[in-house]
Amino acid sequence: MAADTRWVDGSGPDEVRELASLEAQEARISAERRRLHNQIDYGFATEATHAREREVSAERRQLHQRIDSLRESLRAQGLLTADEEPTTPLSPLSQWPGVSGELLPIDDVSGEDAEL
Repeated sequence: MAADTRWVDGSGPDEVRELASLEAQEARISAERRRLHNQIDYGFATEATHAREREVSAERRQLHQRIDSLRESLRAQGLLTADEEPTTPLSPLSQWPGVSGELLPIDDVSGEDAEL
């Protein structure tokens, strides 16, 4: 069995730590954005809420670009494999209170399983 030498060059662990940090930061920003969207959707938004939502969304887009770039770099170096990739994102339905987790988007239901 060959030894895992992916970290020997010294650049890997820092990049992996940076990726983890960026992903944690993105999770916090996404939670704030979700909260702002709830305020907007339920009619409790002010002009300041809309302005903050635009700021948070722009910051989130920048983070996603940095995360994607870093993942690509790690993949190119062989430091990130498919099994280390993030799992599929949450279904948008699971983000809404009161919506059953058993519901599937229409595209995810086969013809035999569809009920009207």
